Amino acid sequence: MKTEQKYAPTSLNEVIFPNIATERRLQAHASGQLTGHILLHGPNGTAKTTTARLLIEAIGGKGAAYDHDYDVLSGKADLRLYLLNACSFARFTTQGKHFLLLNELDTAQRNVSKLWTAMDACGDDLMVIITTNNPMKVHRSIRSRCTEIELPALPAHAVLRRAQHILTAEGLVLPDAQVLSYLSTKQYAGDGRKYWAVLDELLYLKNAGMAFPKWSRPAPKLGSVKKT
Repeated sequence: MKTEQKYAPTSLNEVIFPNIATERRLQAHASGQLTGHILLHGPNGTAKTTTARLLIEAIGGKGAAYDHDYDVLSGKADLRLYLLNACSFARFTTQGKHFLLLNELDTAQRNVSKLWTAMDACGDDLMVIITTNNPMKVHRSIRSRCTEIELPALPAHAVLRRAQHILTAEGLVLPDAQVLSYLSTKQYAGDGRKYWAVLDELLYLKNAGMAFPKWSRPAPKLGSVKKT
């Protein structure tokens, strides 16, 4: 099994966030300190969909129900009534509110006005989480109703701790500098999937008894070289 799947985050605490400010904001939504709809945006491989799903679980509990197919939603004769009924039902369950998880809503072309009309009608009983690579292509009336949170490309050093946890769990112990060197070869993409592919390759070489690729230590930061 690929490391991406075997070690997929099971809670928000396991997600690799780009910075502490983003982590705190999402955790505040999870704990109820902040409320409202969210638009998560960023390039491929920054765990937007995973973060959205885990946020729903953090708020509504494991197994919280949510709609996720915009084509189905937009085809409903009365989306407003459908969501009002879903929200009414959710209020009497442990999850408390109804959720929509809409991936790549920037590609939606029809009946978008039905969505924001329903969002207004449902109020706090509905939480919409949108993921997209292109936030400016999401209709501005939808964007105005959401808090925009960026999940930017992941630098290699942000992934190192999680990578080492995975490698150690698989019985491979390497110095931080060596693992970081390998991860840095994929930093141009900033894509978590590329980083996990590096770990898959290292574990393959370990299990096959083959040599690891050559690596070089990162250059010291300015001011870190001792004067003599």
